[in-house]
Amino acid sequence: MKKSIYKKIAAIIAIIFSLLTIVEGSQVLLGITQPEFIVLTPLLIYNVIMGIIGLLVSGTIWLNHKKVMTYIKIVLIAHLSVLIIVGGIYMLSNAVALHSVQAMATRVIVWLVIVLIVRFTNRLEKQIKESNPYEK
Repeated sequence: MKKSIYKKIAAIIAIIFSLLTIVEGSQVLLGITQPEFIVLTPLLIYNVIMGIIGLLVSGTIWLNHKKVMTYIKIVLIAHLSVLIIVGGIYMLSNAVALHSVQAMATRVIVWLVIVLIVRFTNRLEKQIKESNPYEK
């Protein structure tokens, strides 16, 4: 199996997850679906925007861009920050639905897995390159 296949898998995960986020968030924003829980419109807008950013980042993963780890970490840190804020709001006032906290936790986990896959693959590629300087 080629070493870059892992990055392709990470990119596919990011694409699928980002598309699902965009579709679900857009349906609620456009009034196509009405969830049975409290919806914070700013959180919904954040999710759709980050879904679009996730698609862009998945492209950088697929193309093995030099700065891909930076981009992935930015997405992960953004989601983790929002999870902390949303979790705090939920615990203090219940002004946010548990579903929103769970969705943000899922985003953090998915992007953490993507970070780990890309980091693992980068290290593997570096080891192979160091052990065989003629490897392209």
